[in-house]
Amino acid sequence: MSSLKLRIDEAKCLRCGACAEDCPAKCLAMDPASGVPVVVESAAERCLHCQHCLAVCPAGALSIFGRDPDAAEVNEKLPVPGELLNLIRCRRSFRRYRQENLPAETMEKLLDMLAWVPTGVNDHRLRFSVIDDLAAMERFRRSAGEKVLAAIATNDPACQRFVRYRERILAGDDVIFRGAPHLIVASSPADAPCAATDPVIALSYFELYAQSLGVGTVWAGIVTWILQAIPALRAELGIGEDETVGYAMLFGPTDLKYPRGTLPEAATLRRIR
Repeated sequence: MSSLKLRIDEAKCLRCGACAEDCPAKCLAMDPASGVPVVVESAAERCLHCQHCLAVCPAGALSIFGRDPDAAEVNEKLPVPGELLNLIRCRRSFRRYRQENLPAETMEKLLDMLAWVPTGVNDHRLRFSVIDDLAAMERFRRSAGEKVLAAIATNDPACQRFVRYRERILAGDDVIFRGAPHLIVASSPADAPCAATDPVIALSYFELYAQSLGVGTVWAGIVTWILQAIPALRAELGIGEDETVGYAMLFGPTDLKYPRGTLPEAATLRRIR
């Protein structure tokens, strides 16, 4: 059997060729004799593991990598476009949180969703460091404050951008973490095709899903900067030396409500015709 572990339920297969036509790496072709898809062995190594073939099959007749098509989500419950647009328009950055953990069920929904975020060249090697416990967050908060102050004192040029936060940190102002009970950091192997971009895409999906669940989020630029500048803090989150820190996001339960969206200026567009 091919390394792709392609299996076709010939009783279900419609012989429509959709799987072969949609394969971006052209790993599949229709067998002239049986009319069902087969692996093009000379192209098998180019497979992106995207599972487009499984997803596009109208009859659920194709299995690849041992995946059961009957276990996949059926694409018939897409959100109403207006509702999705409303979510995008009303998305806000939250900087006030309740000092409590998210319900375990909500946290698991958020973390399970990460398996579906898109990546460049389908390179699904993203890593997510998550602090999902308030006590652990308090320890990391204290550690980060101490290490940032120590880094400022060294006059390391990479840490001088933090000087402006020194007095606020010393005064006990949580300028770094905004009082959030949870943190997620997305990172990529340094050799990933889109190491800098994939984490930002992933957290964009995370943010929208979180806010649909009533969970507050904020893009954490300061956290991202200190992780990039202070290796000891990356180590506390299990982020290896071979990884690129993409971005950090703070999140958690909040009582803050925004009854309406904002009225931004129109986006700058260049229409090329």
